[in-house]
Amino acid sequence: MINNKQPVPSGSNAARQISHAGFAGQAAIGMTPKEMLDVLRRHILLICISIFLGASIGTALWAVLLRVAPKYTAKTYIEVLSPGQFDPSVIGTPLANKDVAYEFRYSKADLIKQQSMLQELIRRDAVRDTKWFKKFGNDVLEAIDDLDKNLSAMADRNSSYIIISMTCGDSKEAALIVNQMVDLFVKSQQSTAETDVSAKLGDLTQQENDLRGKLQSLNSSLADIRRSTGITQLEQGADTSFRHTVTQKLGSLEIEKLKFEADIEELRTSVKNYEDRKLTDEIVQRNTENDQVVMGLIQRITSLESELARKMTTLGENHREVLQLRELLRQTKAEKDARSSAKAQQLHDSDVTTAKDQYAVITNRLAKLEELRAQTENEQRELDNTRAAYDQLVSDREEAKSKLFATQEQISKYNLIKQDTGTAKVKPVGFAPEPLKVSSPLLIIYAPAGTLLGFLFGIGLAFLIEFLNELLRTPKDVMKYVNIPLLGMVTHKDIDPNTEEADMWTVVRLLPFSMMSECYRQFRTNLKVSANAESQRVIFVTSGNAEEGRTTVAANIAATFTAEGGRVLLIDANFRRPCLYKIFPIVGEHNGSTPKTENGLSNYLVGRCNIEEIIRPTGVADADVIDSGALPKNPAELLGGRRMHELIEFARQHYDRVIIDGPPMLVSDAKMLASQADGTVLVFNTAITKRGTAQRIVRELKEVNINVLGAILIGVRVLKGGYFGEMLESYRDYRNAHGEKQLAEQI
Repeated sequence: MINNKQPVPSGSNAARQISHAGFAGQAAIGMTPKEMLDVLRRHILLICISIFLGASIGTALWAVLLRVAPKYTAKTYIEVLSPGQFDPSVIGTPLANKDVAYEFRYSKADLIKQQSMLQELIRRDAVRDTKWFKKFGNDVLEAIDDLDKNLSAMADRNSSYIIISMTCGDSKEAALIVNQMVDLFVKSQQSTAETDVSAKLGDLTQQENDLRGKLQSLNSSLADIRRSTGITQLEQGADTSFRHTVTQKLGSLEIEKLKFEADIEELRTSVKNYEDRKLTDEIVQRNTENDQVVMGLIQRITSLESELARKMTTLGENHREVLQLRELLRQTKAEKDARSSAKAQQLHDSDVTTAKDQYAVITNRLAKLEELRAQTENEQRELDNTRAAYDQLVSDREEAKSKLFATQEQISKYNLIKQDTGTAKVKPVGFAPEPLKVSSPLLIIYAPAGTLLGFLFGIGLAFLIEFLNELLRTPKDVMKYVNIPLLGMVTHKDIDPNTEEADMWTVVRLLPFSMMSECYRQFRTNLKVSANAESQRVIFVTSGNAEEGRTTVAANIAATFTAEGGRVLLIDANFRRPCLYKIFPIVGEHNGSTPKTENGLSNYLVGRCNIEEIIRPTGVADADVIDSGALPKNPAELLGGRRMHELIEFARQHYDRVIIDGPPMLVSDAKMLASQADGTVLVFNTAITKRGTAQRIVRELKEVNINVLGAILIGVRVLKGGYFGEMLESYRDYRNAHGEKQLAEQI
C-alpha cells in the first residue's frame, strides 16, 4: 500500500490556530456560565410552561387541603424566671445576662419535648377523650410521633417566655392539648426542683464530712514529716540555714570538678603534643646536645675535619692516609648521630610517660570527686523532696479549708432555697385560647412553592434534554468532543429563504450569493491556509455513516475550487451508492439516469480500460468527473492497488485539485482511499452524526496514521444564545447593503 500523505507544516499560523482551538475546546468539557445561559434561552418556553404548571398545581393542592385537611394551631406562654432572680442568700441579686437567661429558657423548652413528658401527657384522661387521640386507635407510639411533629416548645430570645403550640385538625382540641401540657410541665418542674434541692443538700452534707476528714488526715501527715525528719521548719520561706552546708558543699564540689576537668584536658593535650613531637624538634635537639658523650664526639669530629683538610693539602685526595682519615670521620659522625637519636628518643619517652602519669593521677582524683559529689546530690535531693512533699501537704490543707468554707455556704444557701416558693423557675401565663383561623394550608406558601418547584423542574428538564442529546449540533460541540480542527460549517437550508427549495448538490454554482455558498467558500479558504498546497492536492471526503452529506460537500467544494480558475477532478469511489452521475449527468442522458458502467472507476481498476477513457467532462468549466462504475468483488483491494495509485498520480499531474467522494467509514474501502489521498476531510451532519461516532472515526484514522485535514459541519441551525445567528444577520446586512443584482452585474 502506498501512502501519499503529507503532514501539515508546523509553521502555518492558521493551522496552529485551528488546532489550538480544537484542543482548548476538548479541555473545557465543563459548561461555562455562558453555555448554561444559552441552554436556558433555548428552552425558555419549556421553563415557562413548567413554572405555570407548578403554580397551578400548588394552588390546586392548597384548595384541596383547605377543604379536606385543615390545620389549627393553638399557643400559650410559660414564663421562665431568671436563674438568679429568687436567690434568698443575697439581697438584691442581679439578673443573669441575656445569653445565660436564653440558654436557661432553651433548656426548659427542650424538657417539654422529652419523650417522658409526651407519655405523661397522653396518659391524662382529658387527652385520651379527644378525637385526635382516638384516630390513632389507642396506638400510643403513633400519638407520640404526632406530638413530636406538631407540638412545639420554643424559647423566645427577646423575652422571658417559652412559646408552646399544638397543631391538629380541631381548634378546641388543639387548645386543650396545649393547656394540659402547660399544667403538666409546671407541676413536673416544681416536683423536680424540690427533689433536686433535697438531693443537693444531701450531697453537700456528705461533701462537708469528707472535707473535715481530709483536713484531719493532712494535719496528721504534716506532723509525721516533722517528727520523722527532725526538722520543724519546712514551709516555704522558713529559716533553713542549718541545711545550707549541703548546698555549699555541693557548690564547692562542682567548682573543684570543673578545675579537674580543665587540668585533665590540659594534660590530654600535653600527652598528644609529646606523642606527636618529632625527634628532630629544636627542644629535643637542644637536650641531646647537652649530653657529654655527644659533645665529645662533636669535638672529635671537628679535630678530624681539620686534620683531613691539612693532609688533603699536603698529600692529595687519593692518598691512603687521607682515605683512612675520611673513613674515620664518617664513622665518628655516624656514632654521633646514633647517640643523638638514642638520647632524643629517651627524652621523648620520658616526657610522654611523665604526662601520662600526671593524667592518670588527675583522672583518679576526679573519679573520687564524682563519688563524693553524687553522695552530696542525693542528700540535696532528699532534702528537696521532703520540702516539696511538705509544701504540697500544706497547699492541700489550705485548699481543703477553702472548699469546706464554700461548702458550708452552699448548705446555708440551699436550706433557704428549699423554703422558697419560686424554686421551680417556671409559671404559666394563662390558658391557650381556641384558634379562629387555619394555620395550614396557606396560599402564600403553596403557590410560591409550586412556582419555584416548577421553575427548578423546568431548568432540570432543559439541562437533561441537552445532556441526553449526543449529536454534534454546533461548532463548539466539534471542538469540545472531537480532537481535530473544524475547517468550516454549512448552514441548514431552511435558514436562508434562497436555499429552502434549492438543490444542495449545486447550491454553490446556482446560488453563489447565498449564505450556504459563502460557508463553502469559507471552508475552502480555511482548508487552503491550514496546510501547504502539496499536502492537500488529493482530498478524500468521508463520514461516519451513510446519508451524512459527503457527496454534497464534495460537489460544492469542487465548485468553489473551479471558481478560482483551477482544474478539479471529482472521483466517485463509492461503489455501493454512487451519486456523482446524478449531479453531473452524462451528455445525452437525462439527470438521474443510470451511468455507463463500462467507463467507470471499477472498470479501470480491473484493467478493462485506461485512464483517459474513464474521465469525462461535467459540463462545468475546469471540472471533470470519474464515475464509480459497477461494484467489483474486491473493492478494498482494488482501491489500495497499483492502478489506483497510478490514477491518483496522473490526476495530481493534470489537475490542481483531486476530490474523492468515498464511502463512509463503515466499510474498509474508506481507509484504503484515505491512505491514498494527501488528506482526509470528515463530514459531520448536525442531524445524524453522534459524538461517539465522530470520536470513533477520528480514532480509527489516527491509529493508521491517516492525515486528517479537518472537519466540516453541515446542517447548522441557529440556536438561541449562539453566535451563529448574529453571524448570519451580519452577512445578510452586508450582502443587502450592496445589492445582489449589482454584484451579479459587476461579476
